[in-house]
Amino acid sequence: MKRFEMLFYILAGNILLAFAVCAFVVPNRFMLGGSTGIALVVQSWVPVPISVITAVVNLSLFLLGYLFLGKKFAMTSLCSTILYPLILGVFEALPTESLFAGDKLLSAVFAGVLMGAGIGLVIRAGGSTGGMDIPPCILQKQKGIPVGNSMMFFDMVILALQILRGGWDGILYGVVVIVLTSGVMNKTILSGERKVELIIISPSYKEIRKAVLEELDGGMTFLKIETGYQGETQKAILSVIYAKQYPAFRDKALAIDPNAFIVAAPVMNVNGRGYTLAR
Repeated sequence: MKRFEMLFYILAGNILLAFAVCAFVVPNRFMLGGSTGIALVVQSWVPVPISVITAVVNLSLFLLGYLFLGKKFAMTSLCSTILYPLILGVFEALPTESLFAGDKLLSAVFAGVLMGAGIGLVIRAGGSTGGMDIPPCILQKQKGIPVGNSMMFFDMVILALQILRGGWDGILYGVVVIVLTSGVMNKTILSGERKVELIIISPSYKEIRKAVLEELDGGMTFLKIETGYQGETQKAILSVIYAKQYPAFRDKALAIDPNAFIVAAPVMNVNGRGYTLAR
């Protein structure tokens, strides 16, 4: 994916995400997880714009990611760390609160769909939404805890802190938003699955292996194969990765070998080192 195209998707994704929050979530007092959920909790106690609180939270988590996960990981979330609070501030100043006034269910549906599409576009472009994506990644690297498990835990804690703010109807509509966001995000990234099986067939498998191990911190297995057209014996790379990692793996392989044959397929469950066991 070209740099301009990547930046376009990241910008478009953050616009959709910020618009959904300002037009549907805030006016209806829906509950959310992530850094936006933290901002909603803080705003219920301190009268500060959500964009300002989100900027402080995202910047703090960005620095945390830089310290524990390194410069390369932090750079993937830099765009959203800066763009999202800025765009959020723009939409906060616009009269968006009148959209679907009085129809909370329709607002929850649109919020979930737009937020899922926005986050999915950012991740599909190889970027990161930053924020609360970072602590789960740190826990996975330091303690071997799966990202999905710790992310769900953090979201549940953030949602619990918002109970007094939104009431029970806010909880129920918030669940609708979160479920739709997750579903649409996964569909936007890749076939609705959180993990994918990746097979890369290329004569440059050694170079690709080195790049994946050193630059992407990914695991892999070699498969002995014989190409059907030329009848050559070589090795293929098999890797099971999180769907959000797929664009980076794909782009790295194609940068080394533009003619690489790449197959990605959804995976229902993974057990073993790096997933259910520590590396």
